[in-house]
Amino acid sequence: MLKEKTFQIFFLTIFITFSIPTCYGQYKISGYIDAEQPNKTVYLSLLKYDEENMITENQILFSTQTNSSGYFEFKGQLLSEKDKLYRIHSNINTINGLQLVRDHEKNNYYNFIFSNRNSIYFPKSGDTWFSQSKNSNLADKEWRKLQSFEDQLKKDNIQIKNKEAQLQAVNDFAEKVKSYSEKSIKHPLLQLLAFSDLKRNDFNIKKDFEKNGAFYEAISNSLKNYYGETSYYLQYQDEISKISHAILQQQYAFQKKLNYTLGILVFILVLTSIFQFKKLKALKPKKAIQEISNLTLTNQEEKITKLILEDKSNKEIADALFISLSTVKTHIRNLYAKLDVANRHELAEKLKNHPWD
Repeated sequence: MLKEKTFQIFFLTIFITFSIPTCYGQYKISGYIDAEQPNKTVYLSLLKYDEENMITENQILFSTQTNSSGYFEFKGQLLSEKDKLYRIHSNINTINGLQLVRDHEKNNYYNFIFSNRNSIYFPKSGDTWFSQSKNSNLADKEWRKLQSFEDQLKKDNIQIKNKEAQLQAVNDFAEKVKSYSEKSIKHPLLQLLAFSDLKRNDFNIKKDFEKNGAFYEAISNSLKNYYGETSYYLQYQDEISKISHAILQQQYAFQKKLNYTLGILVFILVLTSIFQFKKLKALKPKKAIQEISNLTLTNQEEKITKLILEDKSNKEIADALFISLSTVKTHIRNLYAKLDVANRHELAEKLKNHPWD
């Protein structure tokens, strides 16, 4: 009985050990290429988010060759555990080198979202290579829905010829894609690909960023939470930083122009004020002369006034005119009253330009 239980525990342990999956991912990418020549080279590339329609050698991670039946396979544990954008492609011929072809007759590449835990299979599909796929990645399935949504929007706008209407169509496309992204997309890579589609359709990202910065900030936060400060997050941040810098430069240029304009206006106002002040100052003596000319001074008052302007004292005036000191003072009081001054200085200032006969 004890032996039987021991064997049961042993076999149960073996079963559990081999039943528990390993902590490492195991990806597999496989399928067929229907080509006339065997041993076609198939490439697996890792893409930046805005490289869907670009091809360079530094994107390529691995390559393999098809067998005599056109079958190829990539598998292992070397891909990222995070969902990323990949491409599988094979050159139509060796003459043109690396080249992407996608039309109704030929198709030599396929972009897809994938991770170290997924598998994707491409069945035979005639001349249009990679036109069908079976991908276990859930984000990739959501991406196809986004692409289908965008394709329908583009189809609705394809007949528009008027330039103004085309611009409006671009803005409508962007607003609908943004709305779809905010409501239906949770994965940061899909949000990033939606952003890339906005750029590719000539949407004015800079202008929209100024009005709706929260949309772009949400993408940044989502990318950082999922990828950390690496790969797609850093690439996106670099692009957003360039947009922010361009906006700041534009605002600085506007502020500089505004300050320059205000400076010119202030300068003009100062010059105008100085001119007006000088004009008034030039007119003031004439006014004073006109007022004085309307006054009636006696001969004796005129004589006393001239002596005051010669800086003579009251006693000197009295001696010069052979009158008493009290009479001089009386005449001076009358002069002050007529000329509306309070002292000799004001009288001299008021009469300095007076034309004496």
